[in-house]
Amino acid sequence: TALPSGAAGVGGIASAEDKINRELFIGNTTPEMTEQMLSDFLGKAMEQVGLSKAPGNPIVTCRTSGKFAFIELRTTEEAASALNLNNIPYLGAQLRVGRPSKYTGPETPHGNWEDILAKYMSGELQLPSAGGGGAAAAAPAPTAPAVPATDATRVVELRHMLTQQDLENDEEYKDILEDTTEECGQFGSLKKVVIPRTGPGATKIFLEYATKDDAAKAIASLAGRTFDGRKVTAVYFDEGRFAAEDYTD
Repeated sequence: TALPSGAAGVGGIASAEDKINRELFIGNTTPEMTEQMLSDFLGKAMEQVGLSKAPGNPIVTCRTSGKFAFIELRTTEEAASALNLNNIPYLGAQLRVGRPSKYTGPETPHGNWEDILAKYMSGELQLPSAGGGGAAAAAPAPTAPAVPATDATRVVELRHMLTQQDLENDEEYKDILEDTTEECGQFGSLKKVVIPRTGPGATKIFLEYATKDDAAKAIASLAGRTFDGRKVTAVYFDEGRFAAEDYTD
């Protein structure tokens, strides 16, 4: 289905033979996501964070099919840039953005939406003001507060994920520790997970990563998530206090 795009001709739409290089697979969509909604949302997200190469929506067509969709970009360059939208949240789902199975071109190095949020939090990426509407207003604003790079550490503190009752049973505590290690290890090299069962740190989760960038990715992805009806808080924690096992506020 062709979608209206005021600037579809800007930059030139590539020839038909390389259409496959301009097409991307969008996974984890839901039935309520229409072609127009996906095109507008993803296109404006690209404009907001600098992934589009010319004015106007870089997405020229979109077709949906239940739990997945396909989008076609104006150029192969913008298709490669759009891969950085992988894991972007939309309407309660985390969209998967990748090459379609019939793509046979070279592998394109790219990051994920968490990487974009990490750059935003460190101040490396400045997003436009949403006051004027348009792309900035419609695209997904990062949910985590910006943290000055000087305050960044390799340790992340998570609050409101657990209750004291969750920590009472030894077997359940072991499962929580294993699940947390597996889930939070996807954001980078996770060196240590500490979940105090008693004392001032009880019900908090502490994650020690190998680098500050890894910690930033974890905060960008975890902050604001809802867990058993509770909104998770994710912040940096002092490395010296963590090493000393001082988990007080």
